[in-house]
Amino acid sequence: MTRNSEVLASFVAYCTAHPSERFYQALLNWSKVPFILVSNVPTYEVHLENARLIDPYNWEGRNEL
Repeated sequence: MTRNSEVLASFVAYCTAHPSERFYQALLNWSKVPFILVSNVPTYEVHLENARLIDPYNWEGRNEL
């Protein structure tokens, strides 16, 4: 058993109870945070012109930056 087993089991239980939600929808709702963002730069460089911030809420499958 890993130290993440309990958290993973909780997330899997949530996904099982909400099968119509896509992965990132489920992750957002399960984690109870207002949003999840993906970026191609560290947070301290978000102000840069080439920084990309992506809301993965509607992602299906695995997406690449």
